[in-house]
Amino acid sequence: MSVRVLLCDLCVILLFGLNFILADEKPNILPAPDDGPKGNCSCGGFATSSIEPGSQPLLSQTPGLVVKCDDEGAGTCKSLCNALATATKAKGPEVLCNRLKNAKELKLSAFYQICDKPWTYAELTADVPLCCEESKVKPCPSVEKTNTTDTVDAKTVM
Repeated sequence: MSVRVLLCDLCVILLFGLNFILADEKPNILPAPDDGPKGNCSCGGFATSSIEPGSQPLLSQTPGLVVKCDDEGAGTCKSLCNALATATKAKGPEVLCNRLKNAKELKLSAFYQICDKPWTYAELTADVPLCCEESKVKPCPSVEKTNTTDTVDAKTVM
């Protein structure tokens, strides 16, 4: 029984010692300074990588992220929008065609917007164009032409 008591005493000593050490490492918790204005981050998809002021996106989403209205907030929002655009590559064409009904050779570009600032290009544009007919995704003629050319070139080489 003395071994159990000794182990329990050791546990208590370790527990209090650990709390004492960790208490010294805790940062002082002070109210956060006012970092300036904050606002929502919005992500949007436009038909081109350069837009006119006041243009509205074909698709947009406000993921609920509140950021500072400065360069740091813009960088955070841009990263989030690029991640969302990359993650939606699989289902994005179907959603877009459902909304647009018809489209020809559309290469969607990602944009982001913070606070009341204008939309900014997120340096991400679709690799291949999108074509829609009656809300359904269809192969674009330019993609079919490229695939046909590749096949002919491969046969020619052989």
